[in-house]
Amino acid sequence: MEFLLLIADRAGEPPRTEVGVEEMGKFARELAERGVLRGATGPLRPADEGVRICAVSGAPVLTDGPFAEAKEVVAGYFVVDAPDRAAALDLAKRCPYVRAGLVELRAAQYWRRREPTAGAQFLLLYLRPVLPGPDEPRLAEMIAYSDELRRRGVHLEGARLPPEEPVVQVEERGGRLIVHDGPFAESKEVVGGYALIQAPDRAAAIEIASHVPHIRWGTLELREVARRAP
Repeated sequence: MEFLLLIADRAGEPPRTEVGVEEMGKFARELAERGVLRGATGPLRPADEGVRICAVSGAPVLTDGPFAEAKEVVAGYFVVDAPDRAAALDLAKRCPYVRAGLVELRAAQYWRRREPTAGAQFLLLYLRPVLPGPDEPRLAEMIAYSDELRRRGVHLEGARLPPEEPVVQVEERGGRLIVHDGPFAESKEVVGGYALIQAPDRAAAIEIASHVPHIRWGTLELREVARRAP
């Protein structure tokens, strides 16, 4: 089973301690040596360099970051293979970033991946309300569009993050590991899915994102990948 370890900071809260790229890279290599690492991306460019896209009267509307409504700011992710949620939670607890921000554990459904070839990489976060609306017709449309992007050589990786599966956040405070079980009342939106794409530049990535069906019923956040996780 695939699970997503979403690496994030709480909006407006500075990191509690410094966890660098080297330490996160070491964690990625440990996961790879254990045979459980399926994918990794990050760190991302800052949120104030990102853009959110939603459709108004059928036309895409762009809003530049930072995003005041965001409770968490995504910094990257790992995809791991684990036999069950308990085993995946154990991996999340071992992630060094629990000391700086938080690690959110999510089940990853319909996860698919291909190797990059050229161009910059951009993460598309599909944001939805905490209480989702009808899913199946939308899911079919998103799968069809993702398949089209794969045929064009644009889509590298992606998954639905099913709202019916338990969500948990892990962080360390005062030397103590804390596990928060969702749903989280303070959140007005959650990540319902994601896609990693490759494009020549930011303008081309925005053009691709502006045609994603999700923007008709939710919000899409686009962030450039600063560096591929080792």
